[in-house]
Amino acid sequence: MSIYRLKSIVRRSTMLGAAFAVAAAAFVPAASTFADALNPLTHRSLTLSSSAPGWDNTDGSGNTTYAQPNSGANGQKTGNTFQFNVSTDSSATGTNAPIKGFSFQYCTFSAGNCMAPGNDTYAGTAGAYTARNGDNIAAKQSDLNVTLATPTEVTSAIGSIIDGTSGDPTVIPNRDNSQGNFVVLTKDVGDSTWTQSTGWTMAVTPKEDGTIALGTATGKNNYITLTNSGSTVQLKTGGAVKVIFFGTDTNYITNPGAGAFFVKINDYNSDSSLDNTTLVDGGVTVANVMNQSIEIQTKVLETMDFSVGTVDPNTLTDAQLSTASSGKYTTHGTCNPILTGLDPGVDVNVLRMGNQAGENSLSTDHTYSTHSYWRLSSNSSAGATVYYSGVTLSNTVGDQIKAIAGGGVNGTMDSPKPGSEQFGLALDNGDGSDISGSTGYLVNYASESKAPFGTNGTLGGLYEDSADGSPAGIDPSVTTDIGSNLSYHAAQLYPLTPTSQYGGGTGNINANYNGTDPVADAINTKFAFDTNSNTIPTPIASESTKVVDCVTGKMRYIANIAATTPAGIYTTKVNYIAAPQY
Repeated sequence: MSIYRLKSIVRRSTMLGAAFAVAAAAFVPAASTFADALNPLTHRSLTLSSSAPGWDNTDGSGNTTYAQPNSGANGQKTGNTFQFNVSTDSSATGTNAPIKGFSFQYCTFSAGNCMAPGNDTYAGTAGAYTARNGDNIAAKQSDLNVTLATPTEVTSAIGSIIDGTSGDPTVIPNRDNSQGNFVVLTKDVGDSTWTQSTGWTMAVTPKEDGTIALGTATGKNNYITLTNSGSTVQLKTGGAVKVIFFGTDTNYITNPGAGAFFVKINDYNSDSSLDNTTLVDGGVTVANVMNQSIEIQTKVLETMDFSVGTVDPNTLTDAQLSTASSGKYTTHGTCNPILTGLDPGVDVNVLRMGNQAGENSLSTDHTYSTHSYWRLSSNSSAGATVYYSGVTLSNTVGDQIKAIAGGGVNGTMDSPKPGSEQFGLALDNGDGSDISGSTGYLVNYASESKAPFGTNGTLGGLYEDSADGSPAGIDPSVTTDIGSNLSYHAAQLYPLTPTSQYGGGTGNINANYNGTDPVADAINTKFAFDTNSNTIPTPIASESTKVVDCVTGKMRYIANIAATTPAGIYTTKVNYIAAPQY
């Protein structure tokens, strides 16, 4: 599986995601932010509604039924949320005029000349290109592009669309744009709630430093501006701003087809001239010392790796690792990325759940499960949060297996109950009782996975089917390859901790599954699923103070059906998103 390394300068927060499906999947990059001026916008973050590439806008069944705009499966029509703190005092008694404009410029690189991100091919010949050819699903190509048919500000957002305490959406505006597609929120120093700033106008243009003919520009819309000639933003130093662009049918942001991208954010004290003469905040500063001093400049670049797949490479022999990675890795490193399968190019990130002897079908007699992994590393000093986004198992005519315990906000925990419709997920990383020093929440490789259906195994198969062969643990070759390298540690979630609903995936999913010890084999797991996660990603693990050093989450999925569950082929796509905080 390929991994993407995002690097930028100064403190900011990044969201990176990878998507994987229970029946089909994709792995894609997300984004990071950067600005370059004298006064920095601090505590910056960019959250994507989807990390899917722009050419991908279908759900797990290959159609658009559950891939509406602003959802995790739709990379063609996405929304973006920016949050940052101002450095300059523009309050009534401040040193600067009120803020009347914002700009967001999407670039391929974090510094230097700006070229809009994307991987579309050019029309014409080198040196005389005439255009980029446009999104190409078959070739997996798309350019970042901002489409605005009727950009409209959301009115009276607090309480109806936005929670005033958190500043986060509680619902997504109507996809027909009737409720608007963007909102500006502020929270001044000392305030406990967010306030909507109104009267803003949104516009977009191409703004690149190169030319299409030379292959140094795409010509796509990559520069968003918000201006306000009336009501303005007046904040003390450290006051917060949140700008939310929602994806709708006619107003949306298309993700690039591959690679990382960066967004340069600036604010201005003018609603007409958004340039260096009106710039208020927007970047980094250098050190200055009076008298003839030695001036030293250096940079610590931010890094981030996030991979999602079905195989933990540390469970493979060196030979298996080489095969699964198409020869990219022949020995184990300290933090190899999660792989998308044992056989490259075959059923990439596809999981099958159910009775293997019955075409992976579900039944009312037993709970069935499967599992996947994600791995995150970042030098983020303030931790990170991992989210998921998706819908429950659904067939092509719209029938769905009910979310476990009815779903609800963030999901409601419940135990597996054969004979009742249930779809849920949870982390299979233990209960945290193994935390000691810098370890804890170790990945659980030994589970109920090899239990036979019957007490004598006559039905064959496994309760837990998987794409990695249900490994017993770490392969001995890892120790040989790593040696005494102190950077390596066992696969663990620590310092991330599971959110309350999603830490109960370790243990038994069926009662007396071996038919030998009803007490020891009692059901002791709980799962949850948030039915709103497809549009508002749900957190499953987080940490707010420590660096995230090669953490691994093992995700376990369970399904049950009732006698009345409609027949059909059921699929879903689950998108995982990582958001380190700098």
